[in-house]
Amino acid sequence: MAKPKLQKEKDLSELTDKIKSAKSVVLSEYRGTSVKDLDKFRKTLKKEGVSSKVYKITLIKKALTAAGIASETIDYKTPVIFSSSSDDETTPARLIKTLSKDIKTIAVLEGILDGKLVNKQMVLSLADLPSKDQLRAQVVGTINAPISGLVNVLAGNIRALLNVLNAKAAKS
Repeated sequence: MAKPKLQKEKDLSELTDKIKSAKSVVLSEYRGTSVKDLDKFRKTLKKEGVSSKVYKITLIKKALTAAGIASETIDYKTPVIFSSSSDDETTPARLIKTLSKDIKTIAVLEGILDGKLVNKQMVLSLADLPSKDQLRAQVVGTINAPISGLVNVLAGNIRALLNVLNAKAAKS
């Protein structure tokens, strides 16, 4: 059954807003995926704050055009899952790449990053980057390294003094 025009306009407006507010978007193919696998896919993405929904290609093209993104290159003949995150640039790509190893019927098609359409290779490269939390942990570790090195050096001198005193006490 066809959707009424008002519903189509609402869907277009909703999708355009998602595209504009998202830090990154991944378009992925899911042809032949079982309902069980699709549920697993959606639940995994939802846990990480990634919204995921199936849209028609024509609606995605119209929303991209409304958001000011060139969509002439999009010409899929397959159903598409639109996954977006407004928190982290790498999360959708990383999760979909990981899930596609378990669910063989899901594959990355293209993505949107910084308001530009990017190809599959760029999305997969983005998936290999660490998350923001991992990067923060690396920065904290790097900042902490000189301090912990200084503590170890200072503790080494005290340890050496204690060893000398213990040896002197044992000799007496």
